[in-house]
Amino acid sequence: MKHQQLTMDPDRLQVMIDLLPHVDGLLPNLKSVEESWQPSDLLPDFGGETWSEDLASLRAEALNLSDEMLVVLVGNVVTEEALPSYQTALNRFGGLTDRTGVETHAWARWSRGWTAEEKRHGAVTLGYLYLAGRVDMNSVEQTIQHLIRNGFDTGAGGDPFRGLTYASIQEHATKTSWRQLGSIAGKAGAPQLHKMCGLIAADEARHERVYRAMMKGILERDPEGALEALRDTLGRVAMPAKTMADGKSRHLFQHFAHVGQRIGVYGLRDYADNVEGFVEELRLDGLEGLPEGDAARHRDEICALPVRYRQQAEILDRQRVRPVAFPWIHGRRV
Repeated sequence: MKHQQLTMDPDRLQVMIDLLPHVDGLLPNLKSVEESWQPSDLLPDFGGETWSEDLASLRAEALNLSDEMLVVLVGNVVTEEALPSYQTALNRFGGLTDRTGVETHAWARWSRGWTAEEKRHGAVTLGYLYLAGRVDMNSVEQTIQHLIRNGFDTGAGGDPFRGLTYASIQEHATKTSWRQLGSIAGKAGAPQLHKMCGLIAADEARHERVYRAMMKGILERDPEGALEALRDTLGRVAMPAKTMADGKSRHLFQHFAHVGQRIGVYGLRDYADNVEGFVEELRLDGLEGLPEGDAARHRDEICALPVRYRQQAEILDRQRVRPVAFPWIHGRRV
């Protein structure tokens, strides 16, 4: 397979340059450090007088989490902890990067600010896992290291149109996953985890709004290029933790994803809803005046994707999945 080169079409580069003032106007969607929640706000304060009671409360609620919930929580945490790979992906857009690491253009400031906010997600939930005492932390840590070593490819090939399409759809997926896991945790009697999941989902919702606003700007400036990127990216499901590994199973991500789908955290139907909502937000159904060529065909293919994914979900529903042993939960089978 020929590797894609990290170069950008000059016309697309110009679109991104033209978009910079728009991105600058979106930067207030990042919260200041002072007004942001921090992991220490949600975890026991071992320097405080009530640390023993706070720790006991966290460990007590963690006993209410089923093995299935623990597997999905660990998978979500591992996914968040691979943040270095995601920041690298953001900084691979040919011609529009944070070359020095401290550049001041809007895209560089967004990339660093987004990463700073996302860093807290893995920190707080990994801390929860440590203190809960319900999982094999060494196995979890090895999985995180494997995933970062294995890397992550959005398939964008340095193209910002595809990269921002991917970010738009993936932020929604992450938001949905944390929100639905939080709802399940709350019903199971784990209010602290429920609160954490809700705060993370709220962050993801803000990030989603920004990426989708960027895509709207691209669609206005280059509808043909935007539709091509949307068709190519939404037409395949490339999850960020697909190279997840624990040194034992070659299909760890698939096993984790099956559990998440089974308990209602995230599955192919959710992805179909995700794509459908994105299509509606971009108003692709009513997008007219496209030039002759592939643009109209790409639009129609994109609009047909939710139906296709729901049909695939129905097929998956009929498939029986055997229980799998997860090292994360000391080899228990779910």
